[in-house]
Amino acid sequence: MFSALSTILTLCLARSALATIYTTSPVASTVATGGQVLNVSWADDGQSPSVSQVGPCSIDIFVGSSTQQVWLQNLGESVDVSKTSAISSTINPSIGQSGDYYFIKYVSLNFKDPKNPQYPYTQYSARFTINAMTGNFNSSVMALIDSTGAPTTSAATNTAAVVVAASTVKSTVQSASASASAAKSSAKVTTAATGAAGQSFTTSATLVLSVLGMATYFVM
Repeated sequence: MFSALSTILTLCLARSALATIYTTSPVASTVATGGQVLNVSWADDGQSPSVSQVGPCSIDIFVGSSTQQVWLQNLGESVDVSKTSAISSTINPSIGQSGDYYFIKYVSLNFKDPKNPQYPYTQYSARFTINAMTGNFNSSVMALIDSTGAPTTSAATNTAAVVVAASTVKSTVQSASASASAAKSSAKVTTAATGAAGQSFTTSATLVLSVLGMATYFVM
């Protein structure tokens, strides 16, 4: 069973052309391995806003489509993308199944979307492959993955995201009513990062129903 804590994001606003964090790894051709270290690196693409404006970000693994996304694993809780350009973290193999389903999401903790300042600024990597995974996605999650593509760096949108968290989610897309109740649950996620940097990330978060704004990119 797909046993990772899942966060479902319903996306619903118009397009924007903002860009700033350019992911240099992983890229579309990357083949990562569950249970091994994933290196995530990025650069400032020279467009506004700059990485110095974006500042500290949460960096996470997601799957999903251009309209809905499922949170899988936190890689870095508060990473200042202007002061470092890479992190390393071990992929939890139980978060999903092998395939080219995965992408990295950066959400600024302080900087707001310039065109929708009520929402935090967000960027995405291209979708990439992770093999040697031990989990499974149910049909609902696979339908999201297969529907209209995942965020990438080729086109952008501003999005209002309804974040729903449950203390235990087994690869199930929650109904709206169930999600509202589940959003009150607390979740503690521990991600061990044992790569070259020998780092260990522990994320302890209380997830509540909230509205986020994101600049997203679509994979064709």
